[in-house]
Amino acid sequence: MADTKIVIDGNVSNVKRIGEKMTGGEIIINSDIGMHIGNHMSGGKITVNGNADDWAGAMLQGGELEITGDAGHYVGSAYRGYWQGMKNGTIKVKGKVGVESMLWAKSSKPSNKWPTLYCGSADSFLGIHNHGGTIVVEGDVDRCVGADQAWGNIVIKGKVSRLLPSYKKVGEVKEVQLPNGEVIKGKFIEYSGDHTIKKETNGRLYIAA
Repeated sequence: MADTKIVIDGNVSNVKRIGEKMTGGEIIINSDIGMHIGNHMSGGKITVNGNADDWAGAMLQGGELEITGDAGHYVGSAYRGYWQGMKNGTIKVKGKVGVESMLWAKSSKPSNKWPTLYCGSADSFLGIHNHGGTIVVEGDVDRCVGADQAWGNIVIKGKVSRLLPSYKKVGEVKEVQLPNGEVIKGKFIEYSGDHTIKKETNGRLYIAA
């Protein structure tokens, strides 16, 4: 399975659940793709040379999902009724991700599992209910980023349309070190939160100064 490679050149923009529960190998899709691409995958790599519909990489357990265009809502998120979403692996979206992306992300330091999302920009409620996920945004983010975040790291190199009042400014930093060892250089304003959860929180939000 680890050596298996599938290349899809036809139009699969309405096809759902490609790569569901994938454990290894590689899938390359030269088309837009329908809902649930790579959901529950635990290994291997999926590359979408186009846009992806909703629930891309939902509840990802490992592996890598790369989307060269935009992605719909709920990227890397937990399905309704679940309290744990993406637990490991990496999702890279060159364009924009939709609302509630990385919902209920859950990391594990003892298991060295760090669910990570990289994206160009993001819609509202990015990283809602975050419990250890890492998010890096190259551009701007809409309102309510990090709502109900208990711990984790959200790095925004652009602007936030409206910051939640439950975030407290910590200070300014010249770099951000992510749990996976990556270091992001740049001048950022560091915030702690979301303090609606409790007075002390390990959640961190970094916004370009």
